[in-house]
Amino acid sequence: MKILVVDDEAWMRRTLSVMLQKWGHEVIEAADGEEAWTRLQHEPIGMAICDWVMPRLNGLELCHRLRAAGFSHYVYLILLTGKDQTEDIYTAFDAGADDFINKPVNAKELQVRIKAGERVLQLEQALKTKNAELSRVNEALQASQAHVQRDLDAAAAVQRSLLPASSETGLPLRLAWAMAPAEQLAGDIFNFFRLDERHLALYLIDVSGHGVPAAMFSVHLTQLLSPHPGTSGKAQLQPPTDSHPAMTVSSGFATAKAIAPQETLTDPVAVVTRLNQGFQVHDRNMIYCTMVYAVIDTHTGKGSLCQAGHPYPLLYRREGRVETLGRGGLPVGLIADADYEAVDFQLLPGDRLLLYSDGVTECFAPDRSPFGLERLAETLRLARGASLDEAIDQIQEALERWRRPANGESPTLADDISMLAAELDAPQSSR
Repeated sequence: MKILVVDDEAWMRRTLSVMLQKWGHEVIEAADGEEAWTRLQHEPIGMAICDWVMPRLNGLELCHRLRAAGFSHYVYLILLTGKDQTEDIYTAFDAGADDFINKPVNAKELQVRIKAGERVLQLEQALKTKNAELSRVNEALQASQAHVQRDLDAAAAVQRSLLPASSETGLPLRLAWAMAPAEQLAGDIFNFFRLDERHLALYLIDVSGHGVPAAMFSVHLTQLLSPHPGTSGKAQLQPPTDSHPAMTVSSGFATAKAIAPQETLTDPVAVVTRLNQGFQVHDRNMIYCTMVYAVIDTHTGKGSLCQAGHPYPLLYRREGRVETLGRGGLPVGLIADADYEAVDFQLLPGDRLLLYSDGVTECFAPDRSPFGLERLAETLRLARGASLDEAIDQIQEALERWRRPANGESPTLADDISMLAAELDAPQSSR
């Protein structure tokens, strides 16, 4: 180890140097504190043995200067002194000295104290090495986290792009919606599309769980439900592709069987049944979904929907009454031979159909009480004088007030919140 010996008396420097060299150390000498300070700034010195009383810069002042400098490595400092008062010892340690030896120096005592200092420096070096390693690991983790975050941002953008971009359908039906994911990626998804010159299909899906697996499943279902023209001119369920021959969903939670391209999107029961047969949970991940799929004849207001384990759709009547539709049904993906049924309804001008996920009714207040179906129906009723967009906004505001604690801070959502509403524009003649 490289040791700096600082003393204004040459014989003392020489005596200490001989002992230290005998013990295998490299020795550098300095005649006073100023010379020592210059050496410390320019050489990698691990330990200094310094006299307390010296001209120009004494040992105590050198201690202060050394500790204030903030060197990248630690210098273990032993003070040589004839002072033996307790107060002097306190002063030395307070200045930054690590140890002290009374004059005249006992060789055995000095050797023991140097070994103790070496152990401290070895621990300091080991800690420095470990910190450097941890710093490298932390940098790698931060880079990895940034990469994951970029991927999540991209995935969230893709998912948002699958939501409706405009309410314009060319049909006499107003539409409004809202989405508030519990996490960056949502398990909820919804959409609507025109089937022909008078029929509109709309659906809302809630995949179990949160995060990437739920989002992947919801995106995949949206792809399957995307309409495309077939030979008959009707919208159809998307068939498998060469790149996804069986429409396999990753993570091992479900596999969609081939969906016949002849299957149309105009029959809600057929759509839900087909999806249920294609997606079956087969491992402990238990990813499945609930959904409502509806088709509305915008000329007559007649509609039909299929409910698969999803919260009951609400039908607001223009005179102020709110009805629930459906009987529950089984979620998609749990039982392969589950039976589903159609629920018919009639929309009149001024009536509003609301599809929503259970994140709405199960939005919890600070005391853990849920928002509930009755409160949702009442909020929908209170918005009767507002436009459809404003009605959805009012429901969102009611949910925000409900879950906001007394301190006014809005807590993290426990579940995705999604809503899709439809309202007939004007009376149409039956045909």
